Amino acid sequence: MNNNRRVSLRKNIQNLNLSEAEEVLKSKYKYTPGKPGRPPLSPIGMFLSFTIMFLRMESYRDYHAFLEKHSFWRRTLGFKKTPDIGSFSHFLNRVGVETFEKLFTCVVQQLINEGFLNLHMVAQDGSILEGNLDDKEGGWGWDHIDEKYVYGYKIHVIVDTYTELPVTLSVTKANVHDSKEFTRLYQNIKNYKTRFPIRFYTADKAYDSSNIRKTLFRDNVTPIVKASKTRIKPRYPKKFLKKYVKRVSVERFFSRLKEFLDLKKLQVYGKNNVLIYSYIIITGMLLMGYVNHCFGYSPRSVKTFLRNFT
Repeated sequence: MNNNRRVSLRKNIQNLNLSEAEEVLKSKYKYTPGKPGRPPLSPIGMFLSFTIMFLRMESYRDYHAFLEKHSFWRRTLGFKKTPDIGSFSHFLNRVGVETFEKLFTCVVQQLINEGFLNLHMVAQDGSILEGNLDDKEGGWGWDHIDEKYVYGYKIHVIVDTYTELPVTLSVTKANVHDSKEFTRLYQNIKNYKTRFPIRFYTADKAYDSSNIRKTLFRDNVTPIVKASKTRIKPRYPKKFLKKYVKRVSVERFFSRLKEFLDLKKLQVYGKNNVLIYSYIIITGMLLMGYVNHCFGYSPRSVKTFLRNFT
């Protein structure tokens, strides 16, 4: 990577206002400037470290070596010295699930403010993440793609169909029906502040529900969802079919999540840990997509970011 690109990357990361996320993180620390005690490592630097670490699919030890070698990233993350390996475990224990959820929401809101994310048209779906059979919090669910029962969890997301990046997510047992998470996720995206509110919602037949349609119509949102059970085969207008094609954006997101970011099989146990793991990786994907966008690359390309910027 040439020096101009390195400086530009740092500038783009710093231009992303993460002050609200930093305040959320600082609330988890008791240190007060000017009073006794050792100041903590940069909270936002630790948070960004996890996104970089998981995007690079590295262990704590490998990531520690990466920071030791690259002073650029140490400076960018606000570290005078490279954090020791134990600092990363302590950070996860200190922060917890609720804080990671708030951090994710802060990042999404900032990217909406920047005009990078758009809620005009969104797509929803769920996908099973295979877990370990000795994980007592998982459940059995039917994977319609591989046509077999899988033990683990299901991640539910709503994505911006343009960038194919998620704006909200949840994790359940693998046997929970996709439509059960509609209300929770839909309410989440309604809480975002945006000049361009949601106008079109698309999903597969699993979301063909009178309650879902009533909720959308009440908010002046057009459902682009095919009927699941009809006596007569429905005929859909061209405008409907053109928008329905956008539904695959959420499927492509799941494909990248599993193929490039090593989520084919979970290496963590328990719903809370799965949630934290998901928030870290997906927040990393959002920041990665934003950096790609700033340099004129596709916000969807994981490979481009890893090749050019890490």
